[in-house]
Amino acid sequence: MKRLRFAGLTGKSLWGLAFKIQGMPEAPSVLAVPSATLHRISEVLGTLKRLPGVEGAALARRDGVMVSQLLARTSDPRRVASISAGLVGTSDMAAEEIGRRETSHTIVATLEGDIVVRKVGEEHVLTVILRPEANLGLVLLHIGRASEELKLILSPR
Repeated sequence: MKRLRFAGLTGKSLWGLAFKIQGMPEAPSVLAVPSATLHRISEVLGTLKRLPGVEGAALARRDGVMVSQLLARTSDPRRVASISAGLVGTSDMAAEEIGRRETSHTIVATLEGDIVVRKVGEEHVLTVILRPEANLGLVLLHIGRASEELKLILSPR
């Protein structure tokens, strides 16, 4: 057990205790996927990344494990995977609570650009990170196509 100092939500310094649990393996940061499948997934992500204004694209599992990614070096793939999975789950829950059917996609709008998250089947999440100059309509069109293509790639034969 260690005593640590960290910044709270208000910016004030807070003190807390940190515990390390022995014997708990860390979750894998990237999922093992057959190389041929991974190559096809990377091609789809590369097509998205080449669109004007697209900064990065990633495919993760719904449990937050990264499958494949083409992200900027400043992005943490593990964090992107876990946040993307959480966004999809929260969006689905919100839609259900309001009486809507499941969501098509979720957009997080920021001053630095948008983040678009879309389910790919029941087990995967596609995330595309945009710069402000991106044409959102064009990108959404390509995300829809990529999602369908990824479903075919990931479906068991």
